[in-house]
Amino acid sequence: MIYSMKTILEESIPVLLLAGALSICAGLILHNNSDLLFTLPGILVIIPSFNNMGGSVTSVLCCRLSSALHMGMIRPKLKKTKTLERNIFATLIIAIISFLALGLAAGGFNMILGLKSIDILIFPFVTLAAGFVTVLILMTVSVLFSYISYSRGLDPDNMVIPVLTSLGDIVGVLLLFLILTLVM
Repeated sequence: MIYSMKTILEESIPVLLLAGALSICAGLILHNNSDLLFTLPGILVIIPSFNNMGGSVTSVLCCRLSSALHMGMIRPKLKKTKTLERNIFATLIIAIISFLALGLAAGGFNMILGLKSIDILIFPFVTLAAGFVTVLILMTVSVLFSYISYSRGLDPDNMVIPVLTSLGDIVGVLLLFLILTLVM
């Protein structure tokens, strides 16, 4: 692949416009659930970090897959390889640790500030469950889109990462509200 400013812009601009539209959808989901956020303001503590984590963790996977594809370590075929297996396993471990830590920190922060929220013992499990399922969905998108874009001569770094981060906002917020509704 030959990279130039023109190629990067041609690949990136349509994807960034799509990512912007997806982010607006995530904002609308937050707005439509504002009653829950006003009832439990302690949930607001985790929204920015939670939204960021799913997309960030899976974007790292995309970057690693993109590098492996460019170096010829893996081929863009849905086939079990050690490289793919290791990267998926590492992504899951990072996701579990990150979302569990977020839930513990947010629960403690809410307790210290006296913010009305869900039980401090439930908070880590809510963030872990919603985050883990978000990452599973985004990992699937990351692998599929990375392989498809690379097969079509496009750079997965330019194509997939903006979609992952914006899609992560939508999926993450939806799952977070769904799980919060189930535990309340």
